Amino acid sequence: MGQVAITFEVMPDGIEVDLAELKKVIESGIGEMCNIQNTEEKPIAFGLKALVMNVVVEDEEGIMDKLEETIGSVSCVQNAKVVALTKL
Repeated sequence: MGQVAITFEVMPDGIEVDLAELKKVIESGIGEMCNIQNTEEKPIAFGLKALVMNVVVEDEEGIMDKLEETIGSVSCVQNAKVVALTKL
């Protein structure tokens, strides 16, 4: 089938969330489903930063929604959305 690169933007609940710890929790939750390429912090506004995560997954039905749901279910995450999708 091939592979797909997905970029997620993960918004924390607030500026007090430790993004390094949040990254570890998310990576442990999705590490079995995908290959995490890199994660970086993106300034949003007024000290708030988002995590931008690039992952590679097998091109199969429902995997993107499953990843988005898993990331969004982490306790300190306000929301997670797909901002880019590329077939490799």
